[in-house]
Amino acid sequence: MERNLSMGDFTRYFEGNRLGRLFFPNGKCFTPNGQWFENGEITPFHIDLKDLYKLLVTGWKINGTEVPLDDLVGVIAFGSAVKYPGYEEIIKTRKKYWFFGPKIKKPEQIPIQPEDADFLVITGQDLLRERVLEPVSLKTYDCGTWIKEGGIHLVNRGIEQVVNGVQSGDTISASAMREGVPIFYNGRLENVQNRTGISRETPRRIDWDEDKRGYLVGKIE
Repeated sequence: MERNLSMGDFTRYFEGNRLGRLFFPNGKCFTPNGQWFENGEITPFHIDLKDLYKLLVTGWKINGTEVPLDDLVGVIAFGSAVKYPGYEEIIKTRKKYWFFGPKIKKPEQIPIQPEDADFLVITGQDLLRERVLEPVSLKTYDCGTWIKEGGIHLVNRGIEQVVNGVQSGDTISASAMREGVPIFYNGRLENVQNRTGISRETPRRIDWDEDKRGYLVGKIE
């Protein structure tokens, strides 16, 4: 299928009970394969699209009022699960001759192994009062994190908060605009990207398809 999907498309698959999985390029999952856990298998890191949809639809509330779907500008996967190229470099220090000699530093590449998926949910309206929501780091969302459930982290920014945040050093907004992969979005997302002045710097993209049962399956490559 390989086409962009809107929240309306997402809703139709949900209502037809045909939401499958979204697979990520980094990380692995150990999933049950049979009656006993030891019969499990290693599969690419993924989340259930049904879980993501339920969180988006039933989890976003302000003062008890649900956020309408048409106010969702875009849902962008960002962070370690989609980080390119999928490896991080660490510096190891050891003795030149194992037990003696001068210390030498050697770079080593290790695969990124995320345990959860991070999503920036951009809404038309700012749902929190702050002009800028700035985290301590990508791993510590001290403001604007509303949902952490089942390996899915949803972080919210309104359009103006994204634009203001990029200018003020909000690492989540900047990372999502630069390295994130849009999952579902409408025509307003391109305008948000242009207003931030940030160009996408990742070759990652998402391919959508239907499996043999007609379930929607996505793969970020």
